[in-house]
Amino acid sequence: LQHQRYSSRKPSHNLTLNTKHTMSPLYDDVESKAAAPVHAAEPSKKAKKTSSLRTWGPAMAAIAGVIAVNAALLGPTGTKIPSLNARQLSAQSARAERTQAVLDMEWDHEADLKRGLHNVGSRNLSEDDGGVMEYTRRRHRYLGEYVHVDVSDQFSLFGKISISLIYFAFWVFLMFPNWFLPIGRPGIALGGGLCMVVYRYILLVTGQGPAFDAAKVIILEPLFLLFGLMLTTIYLEKMERGGLFDKLRDSLDDPVNWKRSAKIMAMSTIGSAAVMNDSVVLIFSGVVVDLCVRHKVANSLPYLLSLATTANTGSALTMTGNPQNILIVSLAYDDISWTEFLCNMVIPVTAASLINAVMLFMYYSGELFPGSSGILECFGIVFSGNRTPEMLAQEHAYHARNVVKETPEEESTGWSIWSKIQIVLVSIFLVCFAVGLDVCVTSICAGAILMVLAAWKRQHYDPKPEFIEYDAEGNALPPKKMYDMDGNEIEPEEEELVTESETTLTEVDYGLLMLFIGQFILIGSFDDTGVPQAFFSLAMGGCAEQMTAVPCVYWFVLVITILSNVASNVPVVQMLAATFPYATPYDWMQVSFSATIAGNLTMLGSAANMIVAFQAAKVGDRTFTSERHAPFGIPSTILSLYVGTFLLSTIHFSPECSVKLGDCEE
Repeated sequence: LQHQRYSSRKPSHNLTLNTKHTMSPLYDDVESKAAAPVHAAEPSKKAKKTSSLRTWGPAMAAIAGVIAVNAALLGPTGTKIPSLNARQLSAQSARAERTQAVLDMEWDHEADLKRGLHNVGSRNLSEDDGGVMEYTRRRHRYLGEYVHVDVSDQFSLFGKISISLIYFAFWVFLMFPNWFLPIGRPGIALGGGLCMVVYRYILLVTGQGPAFDAAKVIILEPLFLLFGLMLTTIYLEKMERGGLFDKLRDSLDDPVNWKRSAKIMAMSTIGSAAVMNDSVVLIFSGVVVDLCVRHKVANSLPYLLSLATTANTGSALTMTGNPQNILIVSLAYDDISWTEFLCNMVIPVTAASLINAVMLFMYYSGELFPGSSGILECFGIVFSGNRTPEMLAQEHAYHARNVVKETPEEESTGWSIWSKIQIVLVSIFLVCFAVGLDVCVTSICAGAILMVLAAWKRQHYDPKPEFIEYDAEGNALPPKKMYDMDGNEIEPEEEELVTESETTLTEVDYGLLMLFIGQFILIGSFDDTGVPQAFFSLAMGGCAEQMTAVPCVYWFVLVITILSNVASNVPVVQMLAATFPYATPYDWMQVSFSATIAGNLTMLGSAANMIVAFQAAKVGDRTFTSERHAPFGIPSTILSLYVGTFLLSTIHFSPECSVKLGDCEE
């Protein structure tokens, strides 16, 4: 409705042009001077966009820089990998002894089943319950039988190769859906998942692979969370015109392009650290597209990147910022508190956020700083408040539209009772999330409560539509009476109620849920082959036992980045937990930072990227594609990753040893 309101005001726009001389004599002068350079520069701008060096040069330079750094630190063939020191050798021996002691323990299978294999219990079991050894045994069984079941030895070589080929084929289809049939990512993912299920059954029948439990690899928690968030977002937006959602949209608005982008980045960073990145991008993707439509921007990609990249980066700040951080805290051998996690991440995440913002302003300076002549002028605009004639024209046009828009009928009347109810519900949702309640249940409950309130409001509070006809003089006509064949009057039927299932519930993006279901099946089958684990072991080589120690840590974060974009970050975390069950808190900090920042490398690196692309395409904006994302995502991710890794390895507060393993020195 808001889009229609703005687009239906062409006569009002003419009124703006006719009355601008009464508003400011500078407006006409600035607009006339700015118009010619803008149109004259369009051909040159198009030429720059088609330049391969301009588009892919920074990405190629970043990749070459990564290769050069690791070759200098570790040697071209890994000859510079340092030997294990005394502390690392002692920890290696302690891990082997603890594992053997756990394997030699006697345990009650019936008691484990009664308790539940997934219920490990507290990390601090009492001595009567078995202490640290019983906790270690429960955790080992949980990791081996629930988190990451290793069935790679049951595949033949043909099975592993064929499944890998199928997976990478659909990975390419998902990365570049516009290169093939116009099916869309949800259809491609669901088709790939079904294809994988059928092919795994063929391998089972022919003796080339084990049985595949597709239902087990589908992680339900993200699906429940997305459904609850979509339900909540729809009702927050549609319950009241000019309510909480519209006020939130207006708070991000600004006539200056770079300031609008900066507001989006600040909101996305803070919101992702507080309430998970997927929820932030799900709520604000439509808001960002609406702002682009409102300002008639030619390229919405800088603003969508502002939302997606900072959502991924900001989510690394807290243990509740993204699914992999939540999983890391639950799977870690030692305790990791909320404050410990935050203190370790604040410096590298701040540096990564600044790098991402600066590179975004530099890479899209033409869109964010119209009329600027170079990078130095852009920084002058940011820090000194200078403005180009094109920027002045945009500001005057923005204020002119607002003057026409603010009619007495549309003046805001403040916070209505429905807006206040929305604020209360959102506040309760945030509190429930902060205290550790299940976010899936909380989000679905919030959506259900809003659904009931919206139905009651529509039935008892909103004005009813009137079906009254009038004559030429404006007098109301009596209702028409209808008669049957026998001349008996037909009583009018009661007005049929329109239910929420027929209206709002149909607006839930079930295609997005299908997209993640298909990806879960594809990734789960690919992980069963053991190819990701084999790649990790082969790539790490002699750095496997000292993966977070300098200089191996820089190679380690690169391997994690590649795996996170190929096999997804959550399965990578599960694989590392099962492969390195005694990883230290500092090890997990490096894994968390690299797996999260890696989400900005490609479109498939993070669920937040997929949500932004899907939500934007739903309202007609298809600029956020893999081809347009990668030229900026690759250099920004690599630079942010390596600077943040250097800072985290230099300044961290988590121990580089395991307290429960007993290898920490006094």
